[in-house]
Amino acid sequence: MTSWKHRVKTHFSARAAEWTAYYADPEPTLSREQLNARQQWALRMVTAAIPPFKRILDAGCGSGLIAARLIEDGYAVWGIDFAEPMIRQARQRCGPDQFAVGDIEHIPFPDNTFDLVVSLGVLEYLESDEQALREIRRVLRPGGQAVIAISNGRSPLLRLDRVAQRVVARLRPAYHLVRYRLRGRPAPQPAIPLGAVHRMPYGRFYRSRWLRVLRALSFEPEEWICYGWGWLESPLRHVVQFLSKQQTALCRSIEGLVGRPLVARASDKFVRSPALNWLAAEHIFRARAVK
Repeated sequence: MTSWKHRVKTHFSARAAEWTAYYADPEPTLSREQLNARQQWALRMVTAAIPPFKRILDAGCGSGLIAARLIEDGYAVWGIDFAEPMIRQARQRCGPDQFAVGDIEHIPFPDNTFDLVVSLGVLEYLESDEQALREIRRVLRPGGQAVIAISNGRSPLLRLDRVAQRVVARLRPAYHLVRYRLRGRPAPQPAIPLGAVHRMPYGRFYRSRWLRVLRALSFEPEEWICYGWGWLESPLRHVVQFLSKQQTALCRSIEGLVGRPLVARASDKFVRSPALNWLAAEHIFRARAVK
């Protein structure tokens, strides 16, 4: 196991209980709202691609939240994650028999096992994409589908947040010197947010590059959307949280005027529009394995 992968494993193993509580918070943060939206879009892609009773692998299943939703919808679901505490929680939520510790770069299943593999926000924690995609294709049956979520490398919000993180990191020592050390008080340790271990370069996640990678590995892309404000870890998250709440309030007002179905259709057009959705923070691809 590489040092980077070990770091990711340690990070999520130590935060398994925190991760579950994060979803249960009655006042969701912007990041949790994005996670919920990601699950909803992914579920729509899955149900559009295959009927119930088909076999699905959740590669990087975490605590089993989306796996539980898929099981409720009638699918036969297996899950792997290389953070053992996450697997314990997935087993408690979904049952012990079909969830195990495993690595998406070395999936512990035979060739041609699954009708669909779903992997949300996993590949961006790896040092490269190709090995994981080869393994996903290997375990898919001919014509099987993959639903994969990654960051959007072109998102200006994600880039702006990265710049703000660097600025804050440079200013923090001077701020702590004035506020704490000169007053003889110990400086607090900065909190580590739930996505903080993610440091892969965003340039890896351009849509054009990903489409080339998928086709080179014998996947045929069939659906692509881009949505969301992003995982914001700097102080700018408070600004974007405010903007998101204003957007939500505006959408509800518009729904009251024109009806929810019309707003839903407009949202669907937005997430599928290459001319507009490059602003959003995350891609979800659905691709078919060509064998």
